[in-house]
Amino acid sequence: MKRFIEFVLSKRVVVNVVFMILLIAGVNSFNTSPVQNMPPVDIGQVFVYTVYYGASPEDVESLVTKKLEDAIEDLENVEYIQSSSMRNISVMQVKFIDDSDYRDLYDEMRLKILNIKNDLPDEVDEPLFIYVDTEAFLPVIAVNIAGDVSNKTLDLLAEELKTDLRKVPMVESISTSGDFEDEFHVALSPQRLREYGVSFAEAAGAVQQANSKIPAGVFRKGDTEYAMDTGERFSSQDAVLDAVVRKDGDGNFIRVRDLTVYAGLSNRDPDIMVSVNGKSTVQLIVKKLRDGDTGTIAKAVRQEADSFAERHAGEGISVYYTQDSTLEIEDSVHVLGGNMLMGIAFVMVILWLVLGFRNAMLTSVGIPFSILFAVLMNSLFGYSINTITIFSFVLISGIIVDDSVIIVENIYRHLQNGKSMAKAVRDGTAEIFIPVTSSALTTILAFVPMFIMTGSTGDFFAFIPLTVIFALAASLLEALIILPVHYYEWGPKKVSSHDGDDLAHVKSGVFAHAWNFYSRVVTSLLNNSVKTLVVMTVVFWIAVAILVLSATGAVPLIKVKFFPDSFYRYHVTFELPTGTPLEVTDKVIRDYSAYIMAKGKAEASSASGYAGFYEDVDYVRHRGHYYGSIIVTLPNVEDQEFGDIFDNNALAYLDYLREDFKSFAAEHKSDWGVLPEVNIFGENSGPPVGKDVNIRVTANSLETAESAANEIMAFLRSNSETSGLQELQDNRAKEQVSFTIKAKADKIREYGLDETTVVGVASGALNGMYAGKFRSLDDEVDLKVKLVKNTDAYNYTSEGVGSPEDVLMLPVIENSTRPVYLQDVAEIVYSTEPNVMRRYNGKPAITVTADITDNSGLTPSRVQNLVKTEFKDIAVKYPGVVVAFGGEFEETSRAFRSLFMAFIIAILAIYLVLAAQFNDYFQPVLILSAIAFAIIGVVYGLFLTRSTFTVQSFIAVVGLAGVAVNDSLILIDFMNARRREGMALRDAVLTACSQRMRPVLITTVTTILGLLPMAVGFPNKSLEWSSMATAFCSGLASATLLTLLIVPAEYELLERVRIWVINKRSDK
Repeated sequence: MKRFIEFVLSKRVVVNVVFMILLIAGVNSFNTSPVQNMPPVDIGQVFVYTVYYGASPEDVESLVTKKLEDAIEDLENVEYIQSSSMRNISVMQVKFIDDSDYRDLYDEMRLKILNIKNDLPDEVDEPLFIYVDTEAFLPVIAVNIAGDVSNKTLDLLAEELKTDLRKVPMVESISTSGDFEDEFHVALSPQRLREYGVSFAEAAGAVQQANSKIPAGVFRKGDTEYAMDTGERFSSQDAVLDAVVRKDGDGNFIRVRDLTVYAGLSNRDPDIMVSVNGKSTVQLIVKKLRDGDTGTIAKAVRQEADSFAERHAGEGISVYYTQDSTLEIEDSVHVLGGNMLMGIAFVMVILWLVLGFRNAMLTSVGIPFSILFAVLMNSLFGYSINTITIFSFVLISGIIVDDSVIIVENIYRHLQNGKSMAKAVRDGTAEIFIPVTSSALTTILAFVPMFIMTGSTGDFFAFIPLTVIFALAASLLEALIILPVHYYEWGPKKVSSHDGDDLAHVKSGVFAHAWNFYSRVVTSLLNNSVKTLVVMTVVFWIAVAILVLSATGAVPLIKVKFFPDSFYRYHVTFELPTGTPLEVTDKVIRDYSAYIMAKGKAEASSASGYAGFYEDVDYVRHRGHYYGSIIVTLPNVEDQEFGDIFDNNALAYLDYLREDFKSFAAEHKSDWGVLPEVNIFGENSGPPVGKDVNIRVTANSLETAESAANEIMAFLRSNSETSGLQELQDNRAKEQVSFTIKAKADKIREYGLDETTVVGVASGALNGMYAGKFRSLDDEVDLKVKLVKNTDAYNYTSEGVGSPEDVLMLPVIENSTRPVYLQDVAEIVYSTEPNVMRRYNGKPAITVTADITDNSGLTPSRVQNLVKTEFKDIAVKYPGVVVAFGGEFEETSRAFRSLFMAFIIAILAIYLVLAAQFNDYFQPVLILSAIAFAIIGVVYGLFLTRSTFTVQSFIAVVGLAGVAVNDSLILIDFMNARRREGMALRDAVLTACSQRMRPVLITTVTTILGLLPMAVGFPNKSLEWSSMATAFCSGLASATLLTLLIVPAEYELLERVRIWVINKRSDK
């Protein structure tokens, strides 16, 4: 190795040029890489929405949902199929098995469903497929146009702005919500139909026949060919009104205008109404391509929208921005970037104090070099800068200087022993070249197995090991090749020499007292090595027991949670009584939005309201006029002020809002006429994990599932241990009143009719009968013939349908000797129906969900354990019932299993590297004991501080497996070297301890200080990542302390046993 270092020193110019090239390339990649909040990750789910307008939930389930499920029954790699059948729509959620080829499966599934389209009723719309990835549910920004103008004006303005926004590069789609779709309505008067004896079907048929344009081919006249059409498509109101229905008995034409209250452009009855901050709006939701830079796109969108607003100044409209993901990115960069810079500053200060200013500067060069190199490599692989990569830089900000610290400290020690600069650099680097390489390799190998984490969670966190590995590789390159050159050129010119004294470096300065204390303690432990190891073994297994009992929920000594509750937005969802009109739901949403915004900009920056649907915590959309939601965007972290009573804690604030909103609903019940059911949840900033508690009950019949769910709900409500649950509910169907117009079999035969004709009259009269297209300027809109209703905005007469009974007075037979009305051949049957029918893998299902209060010691795993114990024999009482656990518990279990496997693989990989280096079976085990020391620190640290063990904490443990062994690796390598030099066992141990104490403490302190700002939240706290930083710091501190104290005792005991065995064999 000495020759290699000499060669490197002789090629200093080349090394420096390569160094500068990599730095410049890294800076360029940093400036040009796209910046995103979250990395693009495929969730492995597909939603299929199929509209069957006018159909009941039972009909939707039997005629649509079941057929869709059957179509993909033989599709491989499907984890589950979950469906909801509601009036007018079927929603099917398909989850693929983790790490299967999601895109290919999606294409295959889509093809299978489209192949059975002809098996569905003719009235069913084309299924809508939504492939779920992080880009699908995280728009770049939403632009809202609001004002006291007509719906038509808002729609036109939205189309204008949409055209402008399409110019923005890297925009994938711009979807519109809250717009009113144009239709041409021919609203017939039921009274005039009766007066003229015209049936609805006859009038609608006449409009449809008159509005027909059919190509009739071509004909040739001479040398010229002429295209020929028959008929004409309506393009004016008069053309519609002049359409002839038939002649009356006097030979006069009955025209459409004779039967019509209104004929003109109108809007389709909306299924969704959108508002912003309590005002009506049309919302444009902007989504980007995967490679798009969120900040750049959002800035361009704002510029276009601001320009649009200036053009229309004075027209009574305003433009609002909501769901702006750049706010989250800015907060993440502000918090994580602040933590990183503060950590780097701490590292540089401690290096300056311990090694001197020049050594500190030379060592710190590796930090920006390694980070920029990782950015460069991520860019070359097509990866963005996002929250995960930024955190990875924070994580390694202290680790990446470890190799440099060890080399600089060793070179400096050789300088203190009187060597020249060239020899000190050569000998100091060569002496620890192999150990440093091995330690870096062990750290890398600890992170590599994280790639086996499965599913979207694994994809989400895969950027951590990727970034860490790139940075660690760069730090090793810098420490072994670039740093020696820099030290040779710019290292300290004068060094105090201590020839012949190997302990000089710990006999003076800041380490003198530390060495005196440490040498006494380690000598005492060496004299009692067996007792020391017994105590440490007991302490370790107690820590393991605490962790296992907590993770399984048997005894929750540590709070275990999948992902910390951190969010930038929260959702308020509403469920009103079934049958509530959309307009009432919209009023409730508006009133709540205004109430939220009245709390001030320190508590909410915007409130987007949606009447007609809500998305739950799993991003499943629930549709119905009695559903609604508000998405509230919080202000920037530094601007948030929730009050001292909540300790400025967003979670505690949500708990307050739950009660506050209930009081608000009670106060306004008389205004609304209904009392909404209100739920609140934060929009998790990590991967979607569902509710804290999610218990799914499936059975062969809905009644059985409901009975089992009732018992589980009663148990959770009455058990004292589950008092920390909030918003405990299930998703069973609620009853809604419906009416059916049922044909009288004997009467329809008497009049020569059929059931389809009779029911079709009623359906067409209420829903409107499609009669072709109406050409409006350069656009074509649907033309519908319908009965005028009392509630229609254009109905200024006393005529119109006000109740289902009014429909029965429609004529159904024209030119009859006497009028035959619908009531003569049909009747209205009132009944109740479920508002939704849910299935899971083809069986009726009910899901019990709940959240856990922030200050509760309850965990999802504990709830699961309690329910499993209480209902272990539920299948005996209710045959066919299966109780399963989803939501956060399912995601936590899956992630922890993956991480545990990664942890075991990491240990085995590290052992192989160590075995290759030391050519020994047992010394690698001593080195790996540092991992046990780290686990002790993590568990007891979390237990004493009452912190939460999250998936990030587990990732910290896996990463610690590589970092923690570095100190013990080099310590034992030095012990072996001293013994090879002929020292006695005890002297070799103590000498190695003296030589490694200073670099071990320095590297540990730098690593901890690099993460300390994040762990303690200085200058700003990150709820998502502080638990990981805390676990890493406490684990590394414990591993370092116990490595310095326990590894010498382990080593000496092992060598004494080895000597005893050798002596025994020689005696024989």
